Amino acid sequence: MAKKYIRIPSPAKAKKQKNTDEQKHELSLFFEPLILQFKKELQKIKPNKKFNYVVDIYTKWYQTYFYFCKKYKSESENRIADEFETKFVRLEFISENNFNFSYFRHTDNGIW
Repeated sequence: MAKKYIRIPSPAKAKKQKNTDEQKHELSLFFEPLILQFKKELQKIKPNKKFNYVVDIYTKWYQTYFYFCKKYKSESENRIADEFETKFVRLEFISENNFNFSYFRHTDNGIW
């Protein structure tokens, strides 16, 4: 006997709220002192030029996501690229003053 399948409609996904340019600017200003503190700490570190090392820390927006980024530089002989970027924290805009927080956890012993 053939099996009968029943189609069940799924509920519509809730639309993501878009943040305004003013909200984006406020959040960027809110985290600016933290980024400046990171940059001060970064200046104190003497990088080992044999390996990739951090040259800049900054924030940027992509759609409804606010990212903390690090720019690395490489001077190794077998490097693929001279500079590259990694995103290490993401805030996803949900609604007014509500964000989902995501971060990349690793087990490195170093500060960066």
